[in-house]
Amino acid sequence: MERRSGPSGSLLLVESNHALPIVHVVIAVRSGAAWDPHKKDGLMNLLAEVARHGAAGRTREQIDTQIDALGATLDVHTDADSWRLEGHVLVRNLDPLLGVAADILLRPDFPVAELARTRREVAAEIEELRTDDQALCERFFVRNLYNDHPYGHPPEGDRASLGRIRREDLLAHHRRHVVGPNVIFAAAGDISADELADRIGRAFAALPKAPAPGPNPLAVREPQPPQGWRIQIVDKPDRQQGQVTFGQIGVRATDPDYVPLLVAIGSFGGSAMKATLMDELRTKRGVAYGTYMALAECLSRGPIQGWFFTATDKTVSTLKLVLRLYVRLMEKGIDDDRLAFAKEFLAGSQASVMDAPAHRLDARVSAEIVGLSADFVDQLPARIRAVNAVDVKAAVSRHVHARDLAITVVGTAASLRSRLIEAKVEPSAIDVVPYESY
Repeated sequence: MERRSGPSGSLLLVESNHALPIVHVVIAVRSGAAWDPHKKDGLMNLLAEVARHGAAGRTREQIDTQIDALGATLDVHTDADSWRLEGHVLVRNLDPLLGVAADILLRPDFPVAELARTRREVAAEIEELRTDDQALCERFFVRNLYNDHPYGHPPEGDRASLGRIRREDLLAHHRRHVVGPNVIFAAAGDISADELADRIGRAFAALPKAPAPGPNPLAVREPQPPQGWRIQIVDKPDRQQGQVTFGQIGVRATDPDYVPLLVAIGSFGGSAMKATLMDELRTKRGVAYGTYMALAECLSRGPIQGWFFTATDKTVSTLKLVLRLYVRLMEKGIDDDRLAFAKEFLAGSQASVMDAPAHRLDARVSAEIVGLSADFVDQLPARIRAVNAVDVKAAVSRHVHARDLAITVVGTAASLRSRLIEAKVEPSAIDVVPYESY
């Protein structure tokens, strides 16, 4: 991979591979939903969507038609730390696609009618989340864990916050964040660094040279972890299954303990059948249809987040088992055999996923945004294999807090609450919220 300076102080990342005449492209702004103003959650996501739907005098239909005619894709994605344009195209059509992307990034029209239309679509997507119990559980869990920290607000916002956003908010947010030092241009495929630099330089010559936004709000505001087990039931009638998301606040991706903790959590809740959760819940007992736990790679302290789902009558007993296992991880760590297996599985699976150019490119951009070293993606399998038992024990000791967790359950409260109380959970520790409330 080559790194170069781009227009107006931006960054270029290029990985050349001439096996196929295709180029994967990511254009990322180093500001995401965590920069949304107070009570205007969803602003960055709405900005990205509306920009994609109208720019340089073209409507969404015209933009879509032009991208389709190129045989290309160009999608938007917003998370807490960034918003991105991501797509791929035949190399012979790269210049026209970059022209469309430049219009979207630099010359969005933000027409009032399109803002209203996109706002309705995002609101409809939020409504649709209520039909997906796993997605609903995730949405409520994030707020349960982070409260009013920026990471506690979903990128799409909610109906109330979307209703407060006006065109002038989009314009001001765009002026502040779409500036040279805040933009990354990345490509992988049938193109050299010189060629990409030339094409980006021409297409994005109008990128403003203003300074990057002020202090990152995440850098000056640490999230407050739960005290004890913060249990939330998202009450949804007539559920035959319980969806459970549980976890804690983890570490920044740049923390020296990040990789050892990644190995520990992978051993406990990774996708391998020998991972603790999969082995104990599914293989040995058959009480959960699916389960995992993962450590997020974030600019601030991302979550250590687990999930399982099971029959309603087994939800509380399975939760008790999961909590016992997580406490055991905190108190006893990982035995040598399980650690050795986890390291090889994680290193191998990481190398396999990163074999795809689009995945590798996205991972490189993510690593850049959260402040990791330029070689992090390439060196991660080796770093995983280099982790030893002492490293893992120390990371677990410092960062796994199994008795201070946020726990969110989507199910029927009338059944779940009584079972939790029978399991000796204090009634005052259980918060019941309607599933339509967020």
